[in-house]
Amino acid sequence: MLAVLLPGCLGASLSGTEEHASDNEVKSAYLFKFGEFVEYPQGPSGLKTFDICVLDGDPIASDLQKITLNERVHDVPVRVLRFDHAGDARDCAVVYIGESESRRLDKDLAALEGSNALTVSDQPQFLEHGGMIQFLLENQRIRFAVNLEPVEHTNFHLSSQLLKVAVSVNTKPRQEEKR
Repeated sequence: MLAVLLPGCLGASLSGTEEHASDNEVKSAYLFKFGEFVEYPQGPSGLKTFDICVLDGDPIASDLQKITLNERVHDVPVRVLRFDHAGDARDCAVVYIGESESRRLDKDLAALEGSNALTVSDQPQFLEHGGMIQFLLENQRIRFAVNLEPVEHTNFHLSSQLLKVAVSVNTKPRQEEKR
């Protein structure tokens, strides 16, 4: 059972006793729930495990392990893995790139390019660098924004339900944004 529940699966706020959850607990719950909103054209039948990977041992990994213990996504067990190098995380379903990776962000995203990993971070300008989902702090709540351009180069797409609760959804190619 999730330690932190998000109303409506991906609601904008926490309620009741959960409102005192740490930012890392909320981000962990989102990382887990994002998996349920990734749609595979041929279905997720090729998955043996649903791997949520964290780069460079970011502290979020501990909260994520607690939240996903004995959980399943797309009828397969969830695993939380830690990697030092982004290239090792190419087979992951979701890759969280923490603040400790800020100096290597462009290298990390380049190493993950062409994979089917959903890239997520809370680093500033993550979407502008080619990331897919960026956590934001808005009105003291963790929210997220989506960049669909890099998602278009994968073999999955994001559910419209996920996109509806995003703070913003960018569908323009990065070159057009910089003009």
